[in-house]
Amino acid sequence: MAIPYPTTDDRDRRALRALSRGARGGVLTLSRAASALGTTSRATSGVLSGLTRRGWLKRLRRGLYLVLPLEAEARTSGVVEDPWLLANELLSPCYIAGWTAAEHWGLTEQIFRSTFVATAARVRRSKLNIAGAEFHLAQVPRRQVEGVGTTWRGSERVPLSGPERTIADALVDPAWLGGVRHLADILQAHREHKSWRPEKLVAELDAIGTGAAFKRLGFLVEALALDAPAITSAAATRKTTGIVKLDPAIRSRGRLLKRWGLWVNASVG
Repeated sequence: MAIPYPTTDDRDRRALRALSRGARGGVLTLSRAASALGTTSRATSGVLSGLTRRGWLKRLRRGLYLVLPLEAEARTSGVVEDPWLLANELLSPCYIAGWTAAEHWGLTEQIFRSTFVATAARVRRSKLNIAGAEFHLAQVPRRQVEGVGTTWRGSERVPLSGPERTIADALVDPAWLGGVRHLADILQAHREHKSWRPEKLVAELDAIGTGAAFKRLGFLVEALALDAPAITSAAATRKTTGIVKLDPAIRSRGRLLKRWGLWVNASVG
């Protein structure tokens, strides 16, 4: 008895099962697809193009695809399973940072729609919407991405700033946490947590910060009465000359605080 030649749908389904196994959170690169299918890059490109035309894959950009579910109802959404995994594939070298990291570490109850990503890749704009995921991007030097910790997302590791690094980033630019008022709330929440490590916060700020960031830190520790003399002392020795705004995003200068060389243009605490 002759064995019937498999239909296009049969071949598609077998290829999709292999590609799904090779994908990370539904996201698939060309090299990973070639490994999953056991074919050359050129042959794999042809397979991926065909599956995209027939609605089994969604092309996110050149060489990057979203594997859509086999179920027709779910396939119509074309939404990525995990924005963190997509960010790691799309914007590497990068790390999850800012308000998204603060949410992850339980430092805030405020909900943000977009995923904050610090990336050393070249980006043309600060906002990106792709595959149903919304990203807020901040471009940073490659050295700032190196040494950042990771966390598990399913079976994959994704770079993520720790609590101290998250706060240090925002001391450099408070907009990473939505402004200095939110930064103050998060710094206070971290101080009250059992994982509070002031020396770690100073070390993280030493690695990426400026004198202006230490001015903000010293002021906030005093204004919030956080009882952290080691931080106040470290900030005082590392502050630079000149005067900066407490929150650069606020246009008004506010009052001058000579002790920290700050225009205090926002209320905290």
